[in-house]
Amino acid sequence: MLCHMNGIMFYPLLEEAGDFINSSVRGKKLIICIGLFSVEYLGRSSSNLGLGERVLMVKEDGSVLVHRRVGYEPVNWQPAGCIIRCGVRDGKLLLLSERRRPKEFLKVVFDKVYLITSTSLVDEARFEIGPVENEFYDLLMAHPEYIEEGLRIVSRQKSMPSGIPDFTGKDSKGNYVIIEVKRSMAGVDSVKQLDRYMKSQRGHFRGILCAPSITKSALLILKKKGYDFRRLNLKALSSLVAFKPYEETLDRHLEEGGS
Repeated sequence: MLCHMNGIMFYPLLEEAGDFINSSVRGKKLIICIGLFSVEYLGRSSSNLGLGERVLMVKEDGSVLVHRRVGYEPVNWQPAGCIIRCGVRDGKLLLLSERRRPKEFLKVVFDKVYLITSTSLVDEARFEIGPVENEFYDLLMAHPEYIEEGLRIVSRQKSMPSGIPDFTGKDSKGNYVIIEVKRSMAGVDSVKQLDRYMKSQRGHFRGILCAPSITKSALLILKKKGYDFRRLNLKALSSLVAFKPYEETLDRHLEEGGS
């Protein structure tokens, strides 16, 4: 049985599977192949994986992963930038992934291909490590030293004529501080936001913008206005979150959602 629709083939002939893979590699597509195959690796060390049913994945950047039926880690893999070639020899389908520096080879030998698919994905989201939003502000409230040593939080999200800053506090020298916190890279808009809060206050206040990183243009404006940037270590902050086991059953969750 052969079905070739929208980049999917079921039980193709090995020659057809080889052409499909080569075409998909040239098109820089994500390839997922399930079949009966063995794997050989030669490079800084060597390894052999005998015949078995498993999953081969070739990503758009040329990285290659081989997964067995259990476990989340690949049993074999090659990094991005590899040269990939595919063809039939002696009645078997060979896929060769070559890494130039250091010199490494991964050879996958298919006896059978059960399913093969290729597609192009759109994934432009930023990966952020850190606690959920409520926990994030709770942690900073309890541990202001992650913003600045000696800092004491006085209020959280207290309304001002110009808006609601994340925190107000006092620094180690007794100066009042207005603090704006961002969970991702701070930009010019973040500086403008802090500046609005600062301009609405009378007396001497320090302004602190706290974020994991900041753009060059934003940092330049921040310094010109006399405010401070404090780099936020999300990984260190996340380590403070206690593990909370998920005790709800799926049935209970669905019941509450439907009520």
